[in-house]
Amino acid sequence: MSTHTEQPDHEHLPDDGCETVLHGDHVDHVHDGERHAETKVHAGHGDPHIEGDGCETVQHEDHVDHLHDGHRHHQHGDHVHEH
Repeated sequence: MSTHTEQPDHEHLPDDGCETVLHGDHVDHVHDGERHAETKVHAGHGDPHIEGDGCETVQHEDHVDHLHDGHRHHQHGDHVHEH
């Protein structure tokens, strides 16, 4: 089994059904015999989540999450966090 050295042509997100292993300070997903680093936010996700952006929203503890492409995102400054 290899360690990851290149960005794969797909993303591995939390709870995507792949076997996972801890790799240093992050989580790898085991996929087709290779280990790919877990992605917390979609690589192509660049638009900020703001009130009135058309996404469905849900309350999450002390903030509001926006539902986007089946994932829950929280805008924090210039970063988008995914739950």
